[in-house]
This record gives sequence, C-alpha cells and structure tokens, in this order.
Amino acid sequence: MSSKQYLSQHDLAILHRFAREHGIGADSRDASGRKLASLLASALPLPETDAAPRRVALGATVHYRPVGGCDTSSILIACPYDANALLARVTILSPLALGLLGHAEGCRVEIELPHARSMLVDIVGVEAPAPSLGHAPQLTA
Repeated sequence: MSSKQYLSQHDLAILHRFAREHGIGADSRDASGRKLASLLASALPLPETDAAPRRVALGATVHYRPVGGCDTSSILIACPYDANALLARVTILSPLALGLLGHAEGCRVEIELPHARSMLVDIVGVEAPAPSLGHAPQLTA
C-alpha cells in the first residue's frame, strides 16, 4: 500500500495559496482542512521534469476500484468552484480527492472517511489534467 504522496511544485504552490487564503491549517475546525494541512506538510515535491508513473494531480481524471470490488469508478479532482457531483468533478477538499492526490497509477491507497472509517482503493488509471481545469485555477471558494 502506498503512503507517500508526491505533488508537482505547481500543485503544491496552488494548494498552499488556497490554504493560506482560506485560513486552513493543522488547527482547522473541519477534518478536510486538517487533512489538507497534513498533506501539505508531508507531500514530497516532484522535480519539474518528473518522468515517473502518472500521478493524481489537480485536474486529473482518476480511475479507481475499491479493493475486492470489480467496478471501476472515475472522478476528476477539481478546485472547489469547479466541483460538480453530476459531472464526477470532486473537490480537492473531499476525503476521496485528498486520499488519492499525489499517488501514482497502480498504487493501493487507504482513503480516510468520516466517522473513523476507511476504504482501500486501487488506482487503475490516471489521465493528465485537462488544460482548462488543470493548471490555471484561481482556487476560490
């Protein structure tokens, strides 16, 4: 099971700015804020020329399967203002997105859910961020 999360320097900069603008830190009242603060404190930055396996990034579409399940689901990791459940665009502040972010295709990841629950998923595919959603977000709530 993969525990290290690697983020591009670009995604780290966006997420740090978002956390700063919204007062998100380790002492946040909500669990998603604390989880984002923890991710920012522990994520390892990728070099700009990383040629490693595809990783879950802001704007990426992720195909995943619960361990033991046979159905694959897909989500797009979105900024809060782009999130839309009907279009499977999941906000970066959701437990699923925070758990997947920074992991590589082929990894098994434990997703921390509310009420002290968790779910194991396998990342079966990662599609690069779409140009319109991936790398020019203005993370505002």
